[in-house]
Amino acid sequence: MMDYSAIKAKLLDKQQELANRIKATQATEGHEVKEGLDSNAQLWEVSEVRDGLDDEAAGELNQVNEALARLDAGEYGSCKSCGNSIGEVRLEALPYATLCIDCAEESEDDADLEAFDPNEY
Repeated sequence: MMDYSAIKAKLLDKQQELANRIKATQATEGHEVKEGLDSNAQLWEVSEVRDGLDDEAAGELNQVNEALARLDAGEYGSCKSCGNSIGEVRLEALPYATLCIDCAEESEDDADLEAFDPNEY
């Protein structure tokens, strides 16, 4: 049986970690000029990397928050696609998973097909 209190603790730790990462990234904004980056290209590249990290962390934080909401609502651990249980091993590895492994693999296959452009070959 799944230990929901341990999962909630893990999600809350991840939530704090991501919030701290976002704050730290935002706190460094503008510091690259002081560190001696003098070209506009270098400043742009640093800004793009920082924005990418912020976006990634914000997306993951959103997933964590949604998982906590599902936990509180008693809906945690059910696949959003088929309604079956998401495996315990999968939830331990990815506590904010919304799809069972079968639906996740099917979703990835669908994304691969959508990305495939036969005109490129």
